[in-house]
Amino acid sequence: MHKVALLGLCMFLGLGLLQAQHCHISMRGQVTEGDEHEPAAYATIMIKEAGKMAVADDQGRYVILDLCENTSYTVEVSHIECSHYTQIVRLLENTTLDFKLVHDAVLKELVVVEKAVAPAPAQAQTTVDQIDLESGKGLGLGETLKKLPGVAILATGSTIGKPIIQGLHSNRIAIVSNNVVLEGQQWGSEHAPEIDPFSAAKITVVKGAAGVRYGPGAMGGAVILEPEPLRKEAGLGGWLSLGGFSNGRGGVAAGAADWHLKDRSLAFRLQGTLKRSGNLRTPDYFLHNTGAAEWNLLGMAGWKKGHWEHESMASSFNQQIAIMRAAHIGNLTDLQRAIDSDVPLNNQDVFSYELNRPYQQIRHFTLKHKAIYRFNDVWRLSGQYVFQFNHRREYDVVRSSGTASTKPQLSFRLWTNALDVALEHLPIRHWQGGVGVQVLQQTNFVGKGGLIPDYNATGASVWLMERRRRFPRPWEFEFGARYDFRRTHAETTGSLNNIDTLVQFSNISGTVGAIYHFTPHLSATANTGFAWRPPHVNELFARGVHHGAGTFEQGNPKLNAEKAWNTNVSLQWRRGRSEATVSVFRNQLQDFIYLDPQNSFVLTVRGAYPAYFYAQADAVLKGLEASFVLPVFKHWSVESRLSMLRAQRILPDSVAVETGEQRDWLPLMPADRIQFGIKWASGDKTKTNKAGKGETFVRLMASSILKQTRIPAVGLLKAAPAGVTTFSLDAAHTVFIFKKPLEIGLTAQNLLNARYREYLNFFRYYADEPGVNIGIRAKLIF
Repeated sequence: MHKVALLGLCMFLGLGLLQAQHCHISMRGQVTEGDEHEPAAYATIMIKEAGKMAVADDQGRYVILDLCENTSYTVEVSHIECSHYTQIVRLLENTTLDFKLVHDAVLKELVVVEKAVAPAPAQAQTTVDQIDLESGKGLGLGETLKKLPGVAILATGSTIGKPIIQGLHSNRIAIVSNNVVLEGQQWGSEHAPEIDPFSAAKITVVKGAAGVRYGPGAMGGAVILEPEPLRKEAGLGGWLSLGGFSNGRGGVAAGAADWHLKDRSLAFRLQGTLKRSGNLRTPDYFLHNTGAAEWNLLGMAGWKKGHWEHESMASSFNQQIAIMRAAHIGNLTDLQRAIDSDVPLNNQDVFSYELNRPYQQIRHFTLKHKAIYRFNDVWRLSGQYVFQFNHRREYDVVRSSGTASTKPQLSFRLWTNALDVALEHLPIRHWQGGVGVQVLQQTNFVGKGGLIPDYNATGASVWLMERRRRFPRPWEFEFGARYDFRRTHAETTGSLNNIDTLVQFSNISGTVGAIYHFTPHLSATANTGFAWRPPHVNELFARGVHHGAGTFEQGNPKLNAEKAWNTNVSLQWRRGRSEATVSVFRNQLQDFIYLDPQNSFVLTVRGAYPAYFYAQADAVLKGLEASFVLPVFKHWSVESRLSMLRAQRILPDSVAVETGEQRDWLPLMPADRIQFGIKWASGDKTKTNKAGKGETFVRLMASSILKQTRIPAVGLLKAAPAGVTTFSLDAAHTVFIFKKPLEIGLTAQNLLNARYREYLNFFRYYADEPGVNIGIRAKLIF
C-alpha cells in the first residue's frame, strides 16, 4: 500500500509539473479544395511531433492549440478524393495557416485506420508503445501485452500465454488481426492465440464490453492488431528483422517485401517469420522439454479502380510447442510429491532443442477478401468474407509402443466461414457510423481424445453504431446496439455418453459512451454497456484430461449464458511528451462461468491430474488502473503503471447460511501489479524514417507483482507464491547504411535472475519461472 500511495503522489506532482509547461502557440485556418476553393469539410490535420490531430468543421475551419514556439512541425493534411499534402512549419507566434488541396479522384495518399465494424469506441483503451512492440515481437503476443496496465497473462509453463483483460480471458476476449476476428480453439487455458506479432505495426487493447463491435466473444474486451498499410508510392520497399535470445538459445528471423506497381493502384506484400528455441532455464536448472518452433507466412494485395477498393489476404501460422515434462505425473503419490517439491521432479537438467512428448502442434490458415464501394464522399458499402481453418493436435506421454506412440491423443479441427456486410457513412450533421449484418458458420471435428464433442454452430448478427462529434464543442457521444443469435449442435459417442444436444442462445448488446474535453490536453471518458456470451461447448460438455494444461476438466450442461454490465471511467492528460491516465471500472456479471479448482486429483489411464470443474455464479469484478509518463530533464523521463483488481463471486444462499459469508474470491485472478521505469532518450524521430525509430534510448523498468491474497477459501493445491520484483532493460540505437535506417536493440528480462513463481501459471506447482533472458535484435528498413 505504501507503493500505491507513492505512485499516487508521483502522479499528483507530475500533473503539477505538466501544468507548468508553456507551449501556448495556436495554429488555425481553413482547408479548401479545387480551383473554386470549396471548403474541404471534415479534412484531417495532423501534427505527428506533437501527437495532435484536428478535424475541420463543415466549412473546412480548424484550430490546434498548445503548440510550442520556435519548434518545427510536420503538418499533414488529408481529405477524401484529394491528394495528400505535407508541409513543414516553424511557429514563432499564434499563426493562421490555410491549406489548398488538389482534387484527385484517385486516392494517392490516405491513412485509413480500419476497425472491425464501426468507428473507434468511447471507452478505455491502451496502445502498446513502440518500445514494447518492437522488443516483444520475438517473444510472443503475451510478452508484448503484459506490460500494459489492466492486462495480465494466463500461462501454462514458460512458452504458452494468453491475455487477461480486467480479469477476463479466453472466449471473452476477441483477438482481431487485420480486421479479422480470430476463430480457433481459444477456449483452452493453454491455447495461446495463433498470432504473429511481426504482422502488426500497432496493437491496441480495448477494455470492457466490446460486444457491439466484435460480437459475444468480446464481452471482456479486444486486442486489435493493425498491419502497416500497403505501400502507396511506386517501387519496392520492406524490412528485415533478426533476433537472438540467451535463455533457450533461441533465434528469430522475419521480413516483409512491399511493392506498388507504377501508374497502377495495385500493391502487394509478402511477409514471413521463422522462430526456434530450446529448453528454457530457471536461475537453478533447465526446464526439460520447453522448446518451441514456429514458421508463418502472409500475403496481401490491394487495388483500387474508380469507386471500388479491394483487399485480399492469405496467411498460414504454424507452431510446435513442447510442454514441460515435469507437469505430467504417472500416479497420485508422485503428483503430490511433485507439488510439495521445491524443484521439478522427472526433470532432465540439460539443454536440448528436441521437442518431445508432451507437445502441441498448431496450424491456422486464414483467407480474406474485402471489397468497398464508395457511392460518394460520405457513403460506402463494404463486404468481407473470411475463411479460417484451425487444426490443433496435442501429443501426450505414452507408455507403450505401436501406433499410439506416433499419433496425437487430442485432435481438434475447426472450419469457420464468416461474412460481414456494412453500410457506413462519414459525418452527416456531425454524426458518423453505420449499420451491418454478420453471418457465421463453424464446424468442429474432434478426431482424437473426446475431451469435447463434435459440433456445428451457426450465428447471425445485426449491429448499429453512431458517434456524434461537433468540433470544437467539447462533447463527443457514441451509442451502439447489436442483436446476436447462436445455435450449436453437439454430438459424439463413446466416453461422453452419447451426447446429442442442440442449444440455442440469443440476446442483445448495447453500449453508451461519452468523451468530454476539458482542455486540449485533458479529457474524460465514460462508457457503460451490456454484453453477453453463450457457454462454449467445452464449458458444457468437457470431460477428460486436458493434456496441454495438465488438468482433468469437467463441464456442466446446465450452464446459462453469461451477462455482464460493464462501466469504465477514465481521465486522461496529454501534453507534449507527458501523459497520465487514471481509470476505474466495474463489471457486474450474472451467471459468470469459471474453472473451479477442486483441491483433489483424478487418476486416469494416462496419469494423475489436478481436477477443475466448470461452475457458475454471479460475480463482481472492479478495479483501478493508472499510468503516467513524466519528463524530468531534457533527455530523461520517468514512467509508472498500476493495476489493481478485486474479483468476487456471490455465494448461494445455502452456502452463505452455512459459512456466514455472502461472497468469496474468484480463483485465477491477477494479483496487484506496479511498474516503475526511467528512460533516457536522445535524437529526433522526424529526421529518420516514417516508422519513428530515430531516437536512441535506454529504459530500465522494475515490475512488482504482489502476493495474491484474495483467493478462494478452498481449492488451491498449494499456497499462492510470494510477491516478486523483476527488472527489465530495453535499449535501441539507429544507424544508417546507404541512407537506410538500421535499428539495433537490446532487451533483458528478469535482469537480476530472480527466483519466483507466478500465481496465474498452471505449472507453478512444479517449477520456477525462467531466469535472465538477454535478447539482441536488428531491423533494417529499405
